[in-house]
Order: sequence, then structure tokens, then C-alpha cells
Amino acid sequence: MTDDFTEATKERIEILRGLYPLYKEEVYCRREQMMRITALGSAFLLLLLLARVWGTPHPLDDTMALLASTGMTIFWSILVYLILQQRDRHHMAKQSLIEIERALGLYEEGFYVDHKTLYPKDWQTAWVSDHSVTAYIAVITTLTILVIAAMLLRSSI
Repeated sequence: MTDDFTEATKERIEILRGLYPLYKEEVYCRREQMMRITALGSAFLLLLLLARVWGTPHPLDDTMALLASTGMTIFWSILVYLILQQRDRHHMAKQSLIEIERALGLYEEGFYVDHKTLYPKDWQTAWVSDHSVTAYIAVITTLTILVIAAMLLRSSI
């Protein structure tokens, strides 16, 4: 019975060791996706802003200003949705990764290193107070507002 238990335990540990790098990569990929969406969306919005301010000397008529503003609001909504979707997937992967780390004993004192944990205990909860998604959305929102304001100010509205 002890040999079966030991074999089953070894097998589970090997599965966890195989899953660990996959989840670690998933966590990093989701974070990178949020940054990429923000960077590309911001670059596009900034180009629109510059094009509107310096590129077209004539004002938009009311209908075009309204359509352009609506389009910008839809574009903003899509960017925010994509960022939030990646955030949710990042959180799920992060939670799974922490569970794998716990199961591997990475937070247990003395398990790998005498009188120490291999990973700091606060790594288990530090991600909860991460406000980067708020910053990503704030940047996208600010640039969207600036683009809409530039369109409306240069229109006859």
C-alpha cells in the first residue's frame, strides 16, 4: 500500500512539474497581451488625434462628428473588453499557478532550502493588488476622450 501511495504521489508531482511551466508561460502571455493591446490601441488613438489636430484644417459637419465619436466609443469598448478578457484569463492562470506552486511546496519553509521558503509567501497574494489593468484602461480612455474632443471641437457642434 505504501509503495502504491508513493508511486501515485511521485506521478502527481511529475504532472505538476509538467504543468508548472505551461501555467507560468500562460500568466506571462496574458500580461503581455494586455500590454500589447494597450500599446497598439494607444498608438492608433494617438495617430488619430495627431491626424485630426494637424491633418485636416476643415471642421467636421455635425453628422460626421457624431459618427466618428460613435466609432471611437465602439473602438474604446472593444479595447477595454479585450483587456478585461485577458485580465480574467491572467487571473485564472495565476490562481492555478499558485495552487501548483503550493502543491510543489515552493512556499513551505525548509522544503527546498533550510529555514527558508523557496518563494516569498507574499507572492501568493501580491497579484491581487496589481493595478496595471486600471492603468491600461485609463490610458485608452484618456486617449479616446482626447480624440473625441478633437473631433467635436473641430466640428460645428
